[in-house]
Amino acid sequence: MLRIALIFSFIFPLAAQEPVTRIACGSCYKPAKEKGIWEYIAQDKPEAFLFMGDNLYADTTDMEKMRKKYTRLVTLPSYVKFSKNIPIIPTWDDHDYGKNDAGREFPKRVEAQKIFLDSYRFPDDHPARHREGIYHRKVLGPEGKQIRIIMLDTRYHRSPLIQKKVNLRKRYFPQNDPKATMLGDEQWKWLEEELKKPAELRIIVSSIQLLMTDHRFEKWSNIPAERARFLTLLKTTKAGPTILLSGDRHLAEVCRLTSDTTGLPYDLYEMTSSGMTHAGSGFYESKLRVPGTHYNKKNYGLLEIDWSGTSPQVDLIIKNWKNSEISRTPVNFTSQ
Repeated sequence: MLRIALIFSFIFPLAAQEPVTRIACGSCYKPAKEKGIWEYIAQDKPEAFLFMGDNLYADTTDMEKMRKKYTRLVTLPSYVKFSKNIPIIPTWDDHDYGKNDAGREFPKRVEAQKIFLDSYRFPDDHPARHREGIYHRKVLGPEGKQIRIIMLDTRYHRSPLIQKKVNLRKRYFPQNDPKATMLGDEQWKWLEEELKKPAELRIIVSSIQLLMTDHRFEKWSNIPAERARFLTLLKTTKAGPTILLSGDRHLAEVCRLTSDTTGLPYDLYEMTSSGMTHAGSGFYESKLRVPGTHYNKKNYGLLEIDWSGTSPQVDLIIKNWKNSEISRTPVNFTSQ
């Protein structure tokens, strides 16, 4: 029974003829701090859960220790019960990759990839088994109401960042080396191909924030050219309705770039949901944040998708860990 639960997320057949209307997401989870959040998320009856990184804290170069920590996660009774009924689609961030804020310099990245894929029971013939990095995609729903979920890997290929102390606090500064990368050449090629494939809605998961620029921690704007490249790629591929999701920050918020900023035919939204078992990052001002969406206590995210119009409408919902709604941000692609 346990093995069936572990491989569920990749072999269980979603109802092919029914459009997907509810997808949950979250990040920053410590199994030892589990107090029932999986049961609360299950109450929403999501058709998938996106595990967006820091899904456990396995900071180590000892691969046996790392494997044991992954095993504790995927055999945790509450997790097993949840995953019997709801597919889990994962990516990683620094702490389940192996080292805080690490990129391609992490010496055990090859071994860590294998442990990740083994633990989440990726099939032997899954594409992520045969390339460098864990990036992958999942297609949900029937033709005509199809969702393409793109799980990026912002660790395996990412160039070293520039960090300095300012007033006794460490902060990252822009890395402007033209060779610096967030995704690496092969993942960029793969992403471009995925953006060109048919879908009525795309959900792109980046473990770290993509749009936000106004804090001192990890984010895509630490390599400004890569953030600009991503936004340009969305435009040139004509990817259509797209939502961004991220974790990492130990808070929840929704950010927005307007269409006149990006050149896209719609405003671009990113929901950050971080802190399933622990949160608390401080408040900071940002013109990119949708007012009223900042929440720095334990949380998870929910996307509600309405297919009744000519384009999908998506509500980005931030919930506290006990399932109470904190904020709701409607995204209507038809009216833009």
